[in-house]
Amino acid sequence: MESLESRFDDRFVERALEALKAPRGGWADLFLERFHSERMTLGAGGLQRSSGLREGFSVRRVDAGAQQLHGEEGLQEERILAACGSEGGSTASRDATGAASSPASDSEAPPSSWMEDLSATIAARVPGARGVTIRLEKRRRETCAAHPGAPVRRRRDDRTILILRASIEQGSIAAGGGAGSLRELLDKGRVAEMIAALARQAEHLREAREAPRGEHAILLAPGSGGVFFHEACGHALEADGVLEARSPFRHLLGQRVGPESLGAMDDATQPGLEGSYAVDDEGSAGRGTVLIAKGILKSFLADRLTGGLLGCGTTGNGRRESFMDLPLPRMSNAFLMAGDEDPEAILRETASGVYVHALTAGRMDPASGNFEFKASAGSLIEQGRLTTPLRPFVLSGNGPAALRGIRRIGRDLSFGSGAGACGKKGQKLPVATGLPTVLLGPLEVRPATGFGSPPVG
Repeated sequence: MESLESRFDDRFVERALEALKAPRGGWADLFLERFHSERMTLGAGGLQRSSGLREGFSVRRVDAGAQQLHGEEGLQEERILAACGSEGGSTASRDATGAASSPASDSEAPPSSWMEDLSATIAARVPGARGVTIRLEKRRRETCAAHPGAPVRRRRDDRTILILRASIEQGSIAAGGGAGSLRELLDKGRVAEMIAALARQAEHLREAREAPRGEHAILLAPGSGGVFFHEACGHALEADGVLEARSPFRHLLGQRVGPESLGAMDDATQPGLEGSYAVDDEGSAGRGTVLIAKGILKSFLADRLTGGLLGCGTTGNGRRESFMDLPLPRMSNAFLMAGDEDPEAILRETASGVYVHALTAGRMDPASGNFEFKASAGSLIEQGRLTTPLRPFVLSGNGPAALRGIRRIGRDLSFGSGAGACGKKGQKLPVATGLPTVLLGPLEVRPATGFGSPPVG
């Protein structure tokens, strides 16, 4: 398939920018996108294949903080040039958020026998596993973002996601992972890790009992607990919520929000993570932004529009799901920084509480900061040891209060599976979350009945 860059070189983009008419006193930009995906799913209905292609462009015009978006499916030169020269802003009538049909073309797609062998391996290594489903998806997204007076910025992202699911007598289990390619997943032994994770989940659920209701000290495992910071605090540090008075942190810039040992970042330059990029969807360079340093709130995450309104400029976090969406300030790879404590000592010196092996879902009220998280697995902590395994449960609390209640931070920063994604205002984007071992003050614990089971990734 012809690349976006070979089809629309810099000379054409510069020609379009020359025609681009911005509102008086405002500004405008141009965005081109091609997104191709291929999916293979092996389940009860056998092997199914599908593929899709989404391509189009949009022109955005911004005046006094108000945005207008003109988006069109397809990438015809004359229509791009006409839209750049048009005075009015409108929204295309066709829904381009879905993927149009396109024949599969990936020569690296594995043979069906590979997925069948993988299914058999799961059934053999995970006692009691049934109803095994395997989903493999390959994505390629090419974009071009440009505005007058700035260099043309191009980007290509390749991601392969593998999700394994099965059922056992005690419930459903799932594991997932992502990397730049299937070969990378295989070379790093990630598939074997996923199968081992399924086996651990199955063993855990067979022995688990209900979590004890009430308030308990919470010890978050490294990596998989990263959704804690992302949901409890990260969204509240995005600049649109600050401007709309929906963030409990909006008046706390420069003030203490946690202990001196607390640091947090969002960093799009971390190599190999699903939220990484060289340039965002506005053409601004990806970067690392310190959000919290020594417990002091240092920055919010902004795109061009919100950064201008706040007077701080963009932090390179202008992201959009597709050409039909307006950019929003969004996290990329958000994480709590590593501390200097021994994780084993933190556990050993915790007399009682609940250990969270993995958080798989979360929701937060942006205005109040109140949150709920679903933990897919946990264990009781008794006299500094992990004892009784626990069935899925819910943690609830308040984001700012939880930050202030951080007691200890380990030195073992780790990121998630590589298949993370986040939704906001109807736009779903790849993100990574990171966390070292963290001991929190008491949070409310209750069984997860009725919370739901969102998909992995």
